[in-house]
Parts: sequence; C-alpha cells; structure tokens
Amino acid sequence: MRSRPLLAIIALFAILASACSAQTAATPAAIVTPAPTEAPSATQEPTEAPTQAPTEAPTEAPAGDELDYRLQPNFGSEDLTSGFTPDPFSAEVTSGGPIDASYLGGECRGYATVAPDFDVTYTAGDLSLLRFYFVADGADDTTLIINAPDGSWHCNDDAPGTIDPQFDFQDPASGLYDVWIGSYQSGATIEGTLYVTELESNGP
Repeated sequence: MRSRPLLAIIALFAILASACSAQTAATPAAIVTPAPTEAPSATQEPTEAPTQAPTEAPTEAPAGDELDYRLQPNFGSEDLTSGFTPDPFSAEVTSGGPIDASYLGGECRGYATVAPDFDVTYTAGDLSLLRFYFVADGADDTTLIINAPDGSWHCNDDAPGTIDPQFDFQDPASGLYDVWIGSYQSGATIEGTLYVTELESNGP
C-alpha cells in the first residue's frame, strides 16, 4: 500500500520534466535577414550650362538731327573713273532741308536733308584733282557738304568770286563721296546743278 504514493510522485516528476523539455524547445530562434544593401548609383556627370556667345554692341546710329551718309541719296548716284567724259559730269539737285550742318564745325553751314543729295563712287587714276561745285539756277546762296571715302567731312560756302560753293580734293582717293547741297537760309529750297570735274578750268 505504501508503494502507490511513491509511484505517483515519481510519475508527477516525470510529467513535469517532460513539460519543461517541451518549453525549452518551443520556438526556434528567428532568422535575422540582413537588410538589402542599396546598389551604388552611377555617378552622374554634371551637365555644363550652355554658354551664350557675346553679343556685339550695335553700331550707334546718328541722331535724327544729323546728316546720315548711310541713307539712299535723294537725287541719284554715279560711278566715275578718272578720265571720265563728259567732264564735267552734272546732275540736277535741289538744296535745303531741316538739318543745320554747322554742328560739323569748321566751314560747314547751311540747311540740308538727313540723306545725301547725291553719291559719287570714284576710281582714282593719274589725275590729281577732283572738284565738286554747285551752280544755283538763281542768285541764291547755297553750301556744299561732302563726306569723303575716309569718313572725313569737307565743306564750302562760297568759291572765290561767287556765292556758289566749290570744294577740291587733291590726289583724291578712290571710294564713295556723299554730297549734300545746303541752303544758306533755313527753309529755302534752291534748284541747281551739281558738277564733278577733274579739270582745273571748270568751276562756278
């Protein structure tokens, strides 16, 4: 009779030992998965900003109250080569305009248009004189204004012994001669003839 309690205690210990063994083997340790490593991104080469070509400064245009040799002439143009005939060459021109040529200084005076009255493209040769002069149809006072091939300005009011203007180029250069005929009095318009000659004997 005494052996039953002992057997019961032994059986109880066996059950407890079995339960502890099962608790220990419960859940297997979790497998730690390493975080994925981010693939290195390719290094992007910097994009060079486009460079803008320098803008050339525009050429300053003459003011509206100045003579402008770049404009088309009022009464035409002519190509003359040294030794030209007939000599003198002539063209009908009317003087006058709103621009006071005295701003050019020197002997420049009279009132003319912004655009030249006449253009002469001259090809030099052996002759050493190129003369421009203007003869008015009446007894009116006019002036002569010329822009030479080198950009210089040349003017005259009265040729010797007359009120008609004349200007001489010695050893003239080839190129474009822009010619204005001015009226001495503001508001006057004077008809007449522009002459170009290489002969000393020709003049107003």
